[in-house]
Amino acid sequence: MGKADDTKSRIERAALTLFVARGIAETTTKEIAMAASVAEGSIYRYFESKEALAIGLFLDHHKALAEALIAAHKPAKGLRAKIDAIVRCYCEWADRDWPLFAYHLLTQHHHLVHVPEKSPNPVDAVREVIAAAMRGGEIPKRNVDMAAASAMGVVLQAATYKVYGRFDGPLTAHAGFFANAAWAVLSAKES
Repeated sequence: MGKADDTKSRIERAALTLFVARGIAETTTKEIAMAASVAEGSIYRYFESKEALAIGLFLDHHKALAEALIAAHKPAKGLRAKIDAIVRCYCEWADRDWPLFAYHLLTQHHHLVHVPEKSPNPVDAVREVIAAAMRGGEIPKRNVDMAAASAMGVVLQAATYKVYGRFDGPLTAHAGFFANAAWAVLSAKES
């Protein structure tokens, strides 16, 4: 990694840490520069604005997470195995870089409007697996978006609880429980 890449990386990591702790609006470029040990003007060599930095962090993670989820479930056969692979991937992704995962989770409602239409998307990756399972008769047919939201909520709501200090420790320690819960949600019959 060259000096420019190292500087950009330090700026991104400092911004990420501050954005998660304080919020994007409350974080100043001066604070980011201090945390990254760079001059405030250095930020603008790499990013048009603080908002561009925030959006870029989100979009890079969003796309990489989608690609990781797709790669994780591709070799699995059948919905149950795909659920296990997707849930494990989500949990490992979160545990590998918790501040980045927390940032993505906490800012998604603000930044999703910036996701390019054809860009890989974690929700679409999961949705397509569920839709294929419905078409193949593995699970009951129902509104695929409601089913995807419910299954993903098993992991993402737990992650939200972790962000707010409701529990500690790695999400991977609970991957089996999450996968069983997601399977129960998806395979449930309507009453």
